[in-house]
Amino acid sequence: MEDWEAICNRCGQCCFEKWVDGDGTILHTVIPCRFLDIVTRECKVYHKRLEVDEGCIKLTPEIVQNVRWMPEDCAYTKYMEEGKRKKGKGKRKTPLPLGS
Repeated sequence: MEDWEAICNRCGQCCFEKWVDGDGTILHTVIPCRFLDIVTRECKVYHKRLEVDEGCIKLTPEIVQNVRWMPEDCAYTKYMEEGKRKKGKGKRKTPLPLGS
């Protein structure tokens, strides 16, 4: 999983609140998680984030692939999209292996 986390470019966009309006549209807000350092874009409690913040989600390839709220310019999103493009060309049946 270390290789997966190394993909992150530390933009912090996933650490801002998102709201869903009545028609299902995802609205990205300017409200950061209380543990996000908005200057460095690093989590102040990263090593225990899942224990101290019930709203924190550990991003995995499966989650990134299936949620609609990840920003398009997120490194994880780009990585998964690249895997889909290659899969569509018949070169791969799964997302790219880590480290490629």
